[in-house]
Amino acid sequence: MSIRNFNSLFDPASVAVIGASLRPGSIGATVLNNMAEGGYAGALWPVNPKYDELLGVRCYGKVSALPKAPDLAIICTPPATVPGLIAELGARGTRAAVVLSKGLDDVTFSGGKSARQAMLEAARPHLLRILGPGGVGLLAPASGLNASLAQGGAKAGKIAFISQSDALMSAVLDWARLHGIGFSKFASLGERADIDLGDLLDFLADDSDTAAILVYMENLACARKFMSAARLAARAKPVIVLKAGREASDLAYDAAFRRAGMLRVHSTEDLFDAAETLAHARALRGERLAIAANGGALATIATDALAYARGKLATLSPDTLKLLRHELQGLAGEAARQAAVRAAARAALPQRQGAAPCNPLNLGGDASPERHAAVLEALLRDPQVDAVLLIHAPAAGVDAAGVAELLAPLARASGKNVLSCWLGGAAVAGARRIFAGAGLPTYDTPEQAVRGFMQMVQYRRNQELLMEVPGQLPAGGKPERAAARALVAAAMAEGRSALDAAGTRAVLAAYGVRMLESGAQAAAEALAASHELAIGVHDDPVFGPVISVGPGGAQAGTVAGFAAGGPDGGADAGVEGGAVGLPPLNMVLARDLLERSHLARVLAGSRQRPPADSDAICRALVQVSDLVADTCELASLGINPLLAGAGGVAALDASITLGPPRASFRLAIRAYPQELEQEVAWRGGPLVLRPIRPEDGPQHVEFFARLHPDDVRLRFFSAMRELQPAQLARLTQIDYDRAMAFIATRIGVDGRPETLGVVRAVADPDNQCAEFAILVRSDLKGMGLGAILFAKLIDYFRSRGTAAIVGEALSENGGVQQLVRRFGGSVSASQEPGMAKLLLNLQTQVQTPS
Repeated sequence: MSIRNFNSLFDPASVAVIGASLRPGSIGATVLNNMAEGGYAGALWPVNPKYDELLGVRCYGKVSALPKAPDLAIICTPPATVPGLIAELGARGTRAAVVLSKGLDDVTFSGGKSARQAMLEAARPHLLRILGPGGVGLLAPASGLNASLAQGGAKAGKIAFISQSDALMSAVLDWARLHGIGFSKFASLGERADIDLGDLLDFLADDSDTAAILVYMENLACARKFMSAARLAARAKPVIVLKAGREASDLAYDAAFRRAGMLRVHSTEDLFDAAETLAHARALRGERLAIAANGGALATIATDALAYARGKLATLSPDTLKLLRHELQGLAGEAARQAAVRAAARAALPQRQGAAPCNPLNLGGDASPERHAAVLEALLRDPQVDAVLLIHAPAAGVDAAGVAELLAPLARASGKNVLSCWLGGAAVAGARRIFAGAGLPTYDTPEQAVRGFMQMVQYRRNQELLMEVPGQLPAGGKPERAAARALVAAAMAEGRSALDAAGTRAVLAAYGVRMLESGAQAAAEALAASHELAIGVHDDPVFGPVISVGPGGAQAGTVAGFAAGGPDGGADAGVEGGAVGLPPLNMVLARDLLERSHLARVLAGSRQRPPADSDAICRALVQVSDLVADTCELASLGINPLLAGAGGVAALDASITLGPPRASFRLAIRAYPQELEQEVAWRGGPLVLRPIRPEDGPQHVEFFARLHPDDVRLRFFSAMRELQPAQLARLTQIDYDRAMAFIATRIGVDGRPETLGVVRAVADPDNQCAEFAILVRSDLKGMGLGAILFAKLIDYFRSRGTAAIVGEALSENGGVQQLVRRFGGSVSASQEPGMAKLLLNLQTQVQTPS
């Protein structure tokens, strides 16, 4: 994973169009025209020996004739020429290229090497990054860069779009121009020989010009790389994905997107709705929607759409209801009072089961701009309303633009989301323009508006899951890994492809999953009233091992079929009865998996059957997840049924099949690296150094509470009284593929584990440097704990080949500066006043402090 030289790709000071032409319809002519018309302010150099001048710009005969190395080269020449051009450009100093030429795999050089492979080999020594080959290219509208084959450009905005489809990219651009949507970056991946989706997500996550990311994808080549980048990007900004192709892995894709905190949509219409929503939406505070329309049918349509999507209709507060009655009855004149009475009658639609009183609101076809404004103000002030949907259809005697002019300032000034639907054509076009100009989300139909709102809701739910911190580790102690390892190793040595019943029972028991003996009738009859579940593990072709949970016994499908989308492989098969998740799991993720299985209502119990212990089910899922992460030979696992009652869970039948060992990266998400745990002696007692994990959240809060305010300020560069939930999640839920945090922990006087100090670092995608920070509990400073933690961090990042550890500190923070110097590092003044730069080169021998 690397974003090296991406600035040359998206913000070049000079661009060479190699193969530029005037021939109508040619790639070279299209790109050159797009560059010339896009307003690019940098140096533009056409390259083609057939021309002396193109579009009034000097044309160069070859790359060597250019004034200097271009930052970006756009290659539009035949595929056989591409490797040589890349080699020449790289040697001159070019570090990025968009290769629009297609068919490189069809060209073979002597020795059997394809033009594609030769191109990559030519680029590698120079770290020259390649977008393509093939595809449509890229746009960066803010800088006027249109290095693409798209028909027309794009306006500047805050949304980035990444596409694996050329046709869809052109369609989105056309739609965006029609709706006034702008983009920060726009890229077609082409054949992804070098730059892929993970690279672009990594780059856009830290791109200050991008507020949200839209992705169209068809497949993945490296799930681990994608998940690492996606989790980073989704923590920073909204990421919306349209995944095409309902294949066997579709449920696994769903699980991956949810796990990363992304939002999946299922149609181009939904993608366009998401673009409209993201272009204007504020952070959603809750899920309660108020609907106001100038017609009862319109309000009903929106309410039905919300109910179908399982959305929440807001219950208006008594104060709001009173205010609405007052506003309607306060109109001057008898005729107005009579109109108010009629309007009040219309405002309360016939109540349906589950509908909140007076929501949705029917304002009446003759509702004036003032009535619209009074209702909107009341709804926005209601603490029980999180967002408002306004629906307006053309009405005789009512100027839609006048309504919009009065409502737009109110909506824009509110901290809540106000969505609008101006239903119709020319009669409401002016109102649409007013709302769009005010930066407010506008939709063509009530159903589209509701979908836009539910996209906000689902994104909020995914983010909450991403930020939720689990409690302490489940009771039961650590798995007996050595015992399980020995059983699996013995079976593999004997050439067996599955564990026998005794081996399966012993391996599950080693991880805490109790399995009933086949003859234990008494135990089974105690569990006679239990619920039957099935837990399965299947190897997905894209994401590796996935874990499924669903109905057990006679209602369960095959483990492999269920995890792959059902016995017939259909993407929707099994959805009503079960769900799929990616390991590793913790209790929060396990509970979410169980809730998504739609078993919650059944497990809640009935007159004939007591409720099941859902915590015990979740613990079993976590235990199975641990087994999957530890066992590289595990091919599949099935527990059916898992009996779940009020007193816990037990497996009645289970199977484990084995296969050739696979590397640890078979997991799409790196599991907790328990091999990095280390026990050391410190001040006469044992001290454990280990990676942080999500379950450390509660003790991390206690650790923070015992810090002196000055130590907090020196670490975080500002005063903080407590850790906010989102901060705690970021500190304890890390991606072990690119970051590491080691804590020093011991058992406290109360018998519970306590955190004494923490050191952390995050490596850049190129693994060139890792930025670190360190913090020791205030009452333990000066006892050598910081040096112990820092040495642990240095050893880890040196082992993974990181070039250097870097950091920034307040100039007054002499402690951390002294620590870096003790290990052979350097401290220098930063360009930012009051700050110091810290550097420790890991390629040199590190001094070990005495």
